[in-house]
Amino acid sequence: MRIPKNMRTQFVRTLAVLAAASVTSCGSSKTALVVPDPTAPVGLPTPAAPGPVNTYSGAQSPGSWILTLNNTSDAFSYQPVTYPATATGGGIQVSAGFSSLGSAGLVFEVPGQAAVLRPGNSASAPVFAVPQTQCYAITGRLRFQYIPMFPGPEDSGSPDAAHGAPFLGYGSVVASTDSTGKSWQFQNLQGGTWTSNEGTSGTFVSGPDSFTGSCNSAGGQAFISLAGDSQLDDLWTPDGAAITATTQSNAWIGPSGFFVADQNDTTQAVPTGASVAGVAESTSPLSTSSVLQGQYLGILYEAANTANYGNGAPVTPAFTAPVGFGQVVAGTSMTMTGGVFPNDAVTGTPNSDIQIKLGAQDATLNGLYTSVSITVPDPAQNCANFVLFSLSGIVTSGLDAHGYPTCTFPGVAIAGNPEGKYAIFVNSYDWAVRYGGAPMQLYLFQQ
Repeated sequence: MRIPKNMRTQFVRTLAVLAAASVTSCGSSKTALVVPDPTAPVGLPTPAAPGPVNTYSGAQSPGSWILTLNNTSDAFSYQPVTYPATATGGGIQVSAGFSSLGSAGLVFEVPGQAAVLRPGNSASAPVFAVPQTQCYAITGRLRFQYIPMFPGPEDSGSPDAAHGAPFLGYGSVVASTDSTGKSWQFQNLQGGTWTSNEGTSGTFVSGPDSFTGSCNSAGGQAFISLAGDSQLDDLWTPDGAAITATTQSNAWIGPSGFFVADQNDTTQAVPTGASVAGVAESTSPLSTSSVLQGQYLGILYEAANTANYGNGAPVTPAFTAPVGFGQVVAGTSMTMTGGVFPNDAVTGTPNSDIQIKLGAQDATLNGLYTSVSITVPDPAQNCANFVLFSLSGIVTSGLDAHGYPTCTFPGVAIAGNPEGKYAIFVNSYDWAVRYGGAPMQLYLFQQ
């Protein structure tokens, strides 16, 4: 089997991390890891060329979905699976990687690799999905890095968790399989830590750092069912919900390395759980300047809020929209500049009012950026006027070159280069979008 170049010899750099995890003391509940030969090739099978009809499985956080795009007959269908509803279908109008579904929504597709679906108008939360049509083995061990898909709406209308950073959470896990690809082992689950202004703190993931999975296939589709009580992220809806004995945990891994997982509990009266989206770690450190100088298209998502607990935040819907970044609108060598395509007009020019600086790449995990800085317009001066607690050291108000107010706030990002093109997933909290702010994610794919 030919292994893609960008999936080879990963463990020379991560040997120290895995070796540290392999040592357990008496009484420890953590599973010992056996580090494989660091010179062995590591990776997924060579992806097949995308066909005219591609089916994707994924999640909307919480809950799984299925999406089919037929680029021969220009037709689509999608349907929620966990919380079932009637399938939606119709015709497609394709422009620059985006597929307009009319009143049924919008899709950005990297054919045969990944798709981001907006199932409806701009107030609909996105679905991130990948093609996994069969169970397949991976060689060696492969780390997948991910960000949360925020499970909106933000039911307290409050940014309580954001100013510490669980909204800036990220995680990763190392996967391996048996020779058939039906038995999966996940190890070294880890996530960023956070501390809020109220003094509470925690880890983005919880539960054992080692768990198993089994791949199941039927009807030309496959999924990996995860066993155990590991929680992949702590941004569950409703607030305070956590994994239970009745939680269903499934993952989908596309052959090019995109990753999505969903954890939900359908025994609860309201949708309960959360999802994550990510990509396989690059086998070597990325060139940050090369990442930032790319041209990207994708989707921006800002979560809704439904209630107000005294912070003055208005009740607002979610906002999901197509975006363009990078050399779509020229930026500096270390800053990506871009923005939303107004009115979903993806054949036009995107705004150039959002700037993203990735900052330094993590010294251990390739493609992880924990000091991202994002600057956006703040016409209502929501950053400067926020008074419920201090944003000092977290958020900065300023002026752009034309004297208009701006807001700069932190974020985290993961980046990979599946099939030789960069993908960047950004997790942040936009303090300018409304008083009190809103969770914000970006799913960007190099063109």
